[in-house]
Amino acid sequence: MRLIDVDSHFLEPPDWLLSIDPKLAAEIPPGDPIERIVQGVVGDLLEVVPRSQRPENLIELLAPAGKRALAALLAENAEVREAKLAGPPGSYDASERIALLDRHGIDIQFLNSTLGTGPYAAAMKIGRPDLAQRALSAYNRWTSETLAGHTDRLIPITLLDLADVDQALAEMTRMRRAGSRAIQVRAEPVSATKSLAHPDNERIWSAAEDLGMAVVFHIAAGRAEIKRGWYFNGGDPGNFALLHLINSPVVPQLALSALLFEGVFERHPRLVVMVQELGISWLPHYLELVDATTVGRWGAQFGMGPGDWKYPLKPSEYLERQVRVSVLAAGDYLRPTLDRVPPGMLLYSSDFPHQEGRWESRQLFEEQMDGIPEADREQFFGGSIAGLMGL
Repeated sequence: MRLIDVDSHFLEPPDWLLSIDPKLAAEIPPGDPIERIVQGVVGDLLEVVPRSQRPENLIELLAPAGKRALAALLAENAEVREAKLAGPPGSYDASERIALLDRHGIDIQFLNSTLGTGPYAAAMKIGRPDLAQRALSAYNRWTSETLAGHTDRLIPITLLDLADVDQALAEMTRMRRAGSRAIQVRAEPVSATKSLAHPDNERIWSAAEDLGMAVVFHIAAGRAEIKRGWYFNGGDPGNFALLHLINSPVVPQLALSALLFEGVFERHPRLVVMVQELGISWLPHYLELVDATTVGRWGAQFGMGPGDWKYPLKPSEYLERQVRVSVLAAGDYLRPTLDRVPPGMLLYSSDFPHQEGRWESRQLFEEQMDGIPEADREQFFGGSIAGLMGL
């Protein structure tokens, strides 16, 4: 049985941008490392909270477990702290990672960024989208050079900003030649006036089909908006971060629905979308809800009436055909969701080397699969995504 890990990560060395593009590194102001960690954990929370209302210690914006973990890290001496931030060699070295894959029986692994978007965020913060686009391109170059010669087993996930479609297309083409098989885009509108399903993005979805690159929606890369007023709770500001976590399953549902309702999946039948680290328990209800809203009895009263749904397949059938959702061993129970969705919709991941990652995730999932047919197990552990993407 092949084992394909669809969601693992780099822990990028702090000097990755300097090593790949010293000139660009000099143009982008260095960010506050604590602010960058907080932003990496809770996404754009820092942009939602008015600067004048943020606590003096940004750690207070984290949920309790995050506060404890970061406080413990900061309490270490500088040498120990740097070593922990860097992670084991397999976090950033391709040969070391391959050795780990061999040890744990993993055939292929997709690699996401951890804090590689830091320079992009810093450039956007000073109003320089031109530098921000260059920062993403630099990161993609760094990943392709880091994994050069190993992309048959270690697949870099390309970071894109769809605000510049021509630039995004150029990045996709270049990175596909370098071995990438997936693009990560934010699971939210491209701008205040442009949805992911806007016609301007048709070329992106066509290119993803033609190049054989999956689209990745990942936690912290996109938000379902929460009104700012919830931050002013009269108590612990970290509880606002908990609201974002509670809200996270809404993120993929909105993004996928936009693509469904505007016919993106119908026009692009070979487009593959992978949803990562955004939970799985929402999926059975969502499959029922999108059908009920469009072709079901509930939709006839409140959503779409007879004849309004103009596509040949039901929404759930497009999702079954083209969307896959990865399971996080530290956060998701595989059952009963596995029993309530079509075989092959759920995918294996380790999330290595993050704190919530588990090398033993295969064993943890196997322990929850009593009575599951062998063919369905093979789909979960690699067969489903291999079949969709020709891996």
